[in-house]
Amino acid sequence: MRILKWIPLLYSILIFGQEDSIPLLDSKIEVDSLWYKNTQNNFSSLDEFILLGYHDFESSIMGNFGSVLIPFWWKSGSSVEQKIGDRIIEANTLYPGYTSVYKENFPHTKIIYSPTYSDGQRLNFIHKVKYTYGSFIIDYDRLVSEGNLVHEKHQNTRFNFQGSYTHPKIAYTSKWRINTFKNLSQWNGGIANDNTFFSNSQSNWELLPINWLNLETSIKHKGLDWQHEYRFSEASVFKYQINISQDSLFYEGLEDDTLFYPNRLDSSATLTRAFSNINHTLKWVKQINEDKKAVIGLKNQNFKQDQESLNRWVFFTSIHSESLKNKVHFSYAKDQMYPNSFRANFTQHINVFGINNRFKIAYEKTIPNWIQLNSSTNPSNQLSEELIEPTLDQYIEWDLELTKNISIHNAYHNIDAYTYYNELANSVTADDPIQVIQSRIKHHVNSKKWHWRGNIGYQNSSSDNIPLAKLLFNQRVYWQSKIFKDATETQIGVNARYRSSHPGMTYSPILGDFYTNPLSETNASIKCDIFAHFQVQSIKIYASYDNFNALWQGEQFSLKPYPIAQPIFRLSLIWNFYD
Repeated sequence: MRILKWIPLLYSILIFGQEDSIPLLDSKIEVDSLWYKNTQNNFSSLDEFILLGYHDFESSIMGNFGSVLIPFWWKSGSSVEQKIGDRIIEANTLYPGYTSVYKENFPHTKIIYSPTYSDGQRLNFIHKVKYTYGSFIIDYDRLVSEGNLVHEKHQNTRFNFQGSYTHPKIAYTSKWRINTFKNLSQWNGGIANDNTFFSNSQSNWELLPINWLNLETSIKHKGLDWQHEYRFSEASVFKYQINISQDSLFYEGLEDDTLFYPNRLDSSATLTRAFSNINHTLKWVKQINEDKKAVIGLKNQNFKQDQESLNRWVFFTSIHSESLKNKVHFSYAKDQMYPNSFRANFTQHINVFGINNRFKIAYEKTIPNWIQLNSSTNPSNQLSEELIEPTLDQYIEWDLELTKNISIHNAYHNIDAYTYYNELANSVTADDPIQVIQSRIKHHVNSKKWHWRGNIGYQNSSSDNIPLAKLLFNQRVYWQSKIFKDATETQIGVNARYRSSHPGMTYSPILGDFYTNPLSETNASIKCDIFAHFQVQSIKIYASYDNFNALWQGEQFSLKPYPIAQPIFRLSLIWNFYD
């Protein structure tokens, strides 16, 4: 086994790696800096998200890292989580999460390694450093995987450069981000017949050597985000932001592509899409008094594909009251074709008998996203404005924070004119309203060195046009303490993830989304993992034996036709350097 070569290394780290390899902290270093290091070095709930690259409760991967994610926990207005260039036109105002301000007085380098479920690996390198008037961050992520379920081969490379600058004399701050992404994939059609899956084969869990389709995709993305901020006073801030991006998608091998696009039977072999997107956003934040803060802004979005263009204006405003603990938000969008996008919501926080409650009431009237409006593979195809119905989503959310470690999240959605992809992968609008209810419990209970952490979720849709798994359980039971002369923080435990049966849907790379498909109806599944985590100074090691219940349970499907990976040992790490 190739993993045996890691054992001497781990042994030396755990036993002989206890001497201080990090310079002692200077007494002048701020408490915040010490807190930052401790946060980075200690185990956290974010570690698994960092290593997997997705939230394993809200979505579940089909095959290996880098594959498309199955959206198990439904979210209003969200599309499939994937690193792809299709830009979606929306009425709400989304801002990049700028993390380019690094305030610590020492450099920080983070190395992340994760193996894929087949031959391959993911390596992520992050470097942060502060200089006199700002900081910069370099983020490089490379993933390669072969012989898996969704792809025959999958490679992607991501690079981000982020920086900030604060003028020493005037109240001006600039933040920028340059990001690129490249993806190369060879796709297959999964397993159409359960009997073709040999869980005991020498190749363990890989597909038979059959390339169901010879579809190859190439995706490239280049983007620039630049924000300027000027503070007139402590109570008044003006922000201007520009976002520029170019995306291209190339598909080759589309002949008789019925598995990925059921109504496509032509003989075309290739398809190319190219997009450009430019956003300008003006935003003014005003502290009215000690209690109230207001935001007002205007955004222009210019989206182009070949000869088609969409120019959209979005007006948004909000006001927040600290004493009343509430917030009102409003946005309105208009373009040359569809002046129908409107969003309004009200959020209220109330503390009753020591229990924090958050109520949100929302009304959202939006047109379908750009991909749904242009679901045909023919770029010149345009839908008549008379056929477009805006989707109306009226919903209520109620969150309760019972204790610091137990919270409950509830939601009810009433959706009219919902636009989705039917079993022929055509964009259609539902005739009847659809109701979605959701309830989710997050908990972390501990007794001495034992911990029980997890998520329990229930959701129900009144229509299979929004296909949902009703019950979701993610539970983790583990022991945590220090070993080896109290120098190595350790977690040893078991993960269990359960998904109830799913009505069925299939992913189409040409659409960049899922479409409903009763032929892909999937039975309930459970996946259990044994893990042991070790933290030695600034290195965190994650060892796990995944899906060990398949040793006696046999193959299961997270979503047909893609089976869950058979039992496999994985070794990952996160390593921090501060010099």
